[in-house]
Order: sequence, then C-alpha cells, then structure tokens
Amino acid sequence: MHPAIMGISIALAFAGLLSWGFAAWRTFDGTPIEASLALMISGLVCFTMIVVLRAAGKKKG
Repeated sequence: MHPAIMGISIALAFAGLLSWGFAAWRTFDGTPIEASLALMISGLVCFTMIVVLRAAGKKKG
C-alpha cells in the first residue's frame, strides 16, 4: 500500500477510535445516546473511509 494512503488510514483509525471512545464515555457519564449519536456516526464514517481507501489502493497497485 502507498505510504500516503497508509498514513491517512492510521489517522482516520485514530480519529474513529477517539470519536467512539468519547461517545461511549459521554453515554456512560449520563448523556443521552441521542446526544452522542453524531460522534458514533463520525467514527463509522472514518472506518468506512479506511475501507474505501484500502480498496482504491489495492485497485491501483
């Protein structure tokens, strides 16, 4: 895999885990799940982008 794609994937994975972790922390702290839903969706978007980048990287190289 191209080093730039690998770097972006690592950054997206970090952002996704941070987003989900913060959403879980807020939910366990007593915030309603609806308030943390945007954070959960943003984490899902990060992981989806990783899959798309990996597929694009494999297709090109």
